[in-house]
Amino acid sequence: MAANKQLSRFVRDALSDGKSRDDIEAALGQSGWSGNEVAEALDAWADIPFSPPIPRPQATVSARDFFVYALMFGVMIFGAIYLVQLVHALIDLALDDGGYRSSHRIRWSMAVLIVTLPMYLWLAIGERRKLTADPSLYRSAIRKWLTYITLLISATVLLGDLIAVIYAFLNGDFTVQFFLKAAVVAVVAGGIFTFYLRDIRVGDAA
Repeated sequence: MAANKQLSRFVRDALSDGKSRDDIEAALGQSGWSGNEVAEALDAWADIPFSPPIPRPQATVSARDFFVYALMFGVMIFGAIYLVQLVHALIDLALDDGGYRSSHRIRWSMAVLIVTLPMYLWLAIGERRKLTADPSLYRSAIRKWLTYITLLISATVLLGDLIAVIYAFLNGDFTVQFFLKAAVVAVVAGGIFTFYLRDIRVGDAA
């Protein structure tokens, strides 16, 4: 950390003295700094002709962001699981003699969704309004981390779903019931992945 601070201070002083970025990069490279370290140190300062150099906006971290975004993403993932379970139970009820077991799963899944869906919408809409009013909130490091974790989980579920479909097809177990259930998983996980991938791109452009 101390070395990074020294590097950042050196780059700031060199830019203030009118040194070009190429000269600074060459001098630091000759001194043993890696290309990534040099690029990161230079990128911390805006590439515009002004003295002293202007720092670029940095990622922010706050306890409030952790609480809100952890709750929002947790509720969303929990609700998505029971949304899939609800539709699966409806498929079983329609195509099979699920009986009491399917009815019980439907009632439990609906109870979960009645709680999680309004909570997620309330949190998501509130945060969306704040992001629209102040795009600098897109720089929240916690928000980015949790968004990428959500993308990772969604992508993993999609890959697992695809593997299950291929295995069922090769094993001769590819029924209409199985196909519908796999399609539900793909739609829910794919929808979450697409939405938050777009959200990441909007945040990067903000």
